[in-house]
Amino acid sequence: MARGAWVNVLITGGSGFVATNLAEALLRRGENVVLFSRHSPPALVIEALSRLGTLHLARGDVRDRTEVASACKEHKVDALYHAAAITADAERERISAREVLEVNVLGTQAVLEAARDCGLRRLVYLSSSSVYGKNAVDAVTLDESATVPWPANLYGISKYAGEMLSLRFGELRGMDVRVARVDTTFGPWERDTGVRDTPSPLMQVTRLAVLGREAVLPGVGRRDWLYSRELAAALIALMDKDDPRYRVYNIGPGREWTVEEYCRKLGGAYPRFSYRMADEAARANVDYYLSHRAPFSVKRLVEDIGYVPRYGLQEAFADYMPWVEQYGDLWTAN
Repeated sequence: MARGAWVNVLITGGSGFVATNLAEALLRRGENVVLFSRHSPPALVIEALSRLGTLHLARGDVRDRTEVASACKEHKVDALYHAAAITADAERERISAREVLEVNVLGTQAVLEAARDCGLRRLVYLSSSSVYGKNAVDAVTLDESATVPWPANLYGISKYAGEMLSLRFGELRGMDVRVARVDTTFGPWERDTGVRDTPSPLMQVTRLAVLGREAVLPGVGRRDWLYSRELAAALIALMDKDDPRYRVYNIGPGREWTVEEYCRKLGGAYPRFSYRMADEAARANVDYYLSHRAPFSVKRLVEDIGYVPRYGLQEAFADYMPWVEQYGDLWTAN
């Protein structure tokens, strides 16, 4: 499919971090974008996106098939990204498990049915690295074929269920459905949206740097951190690809680096910022998992989809800092 060939693209979870980056990239190349969500994005986000092209806001709940279908029909949508989800931490899992499952699983079924009702040409379901769960610890790399999903928390369980629902629905209904397993993501437009319980450690330390505070890290934080604009570009490439060999693709940067390395770069940009490792006398003020998790294999993404990751630490940092200077007020006010 030619670049920019989609006319009207709907993104569920439209007020979220990933959806904003995806909308930005789609608008820049000429698609009309419909952001579907229960809540509108912040005014600053709407203003920034509206300058890029034709943006529509559709209020609705992904659990309501008729609301999703109505938005698709009204805006003549021909492609859909299903990004709506509650990214629950352990506390939300304990107290709101039913809501998490209703949104992440039953909401997925409702979106699929609405897409079928509207005759959509193609749908990409956004899954998560969390589906690999316990099997991510001992693997060398996380491979779509070789690494069996074994989710360890409710979020991962619900995302894996969403994958299976989406793929089975596509088989039964003849719908072109693709699954994107998304690596741990950070970058522009990340903010507290009320449904993503733990912000990335990169956003956390950047916020501390802007405020001139010290970051106390629980560990070096090595991971294949995925830059949000990288994710958006890869998701568009996945949607555009005609006749892919597979249905499931890892979306990652293909390289690793640490939160500590990132903090060193922040220190050069923000002289009042400092960081150190937590010890018995000082508890960490940055939250992230310390357990090892193998990096994504992106071989399928590169060889079949033809997308080559571009953002390592240097490239991501250079792109992120101007955004922080312009839009950091989205999350530094508190």
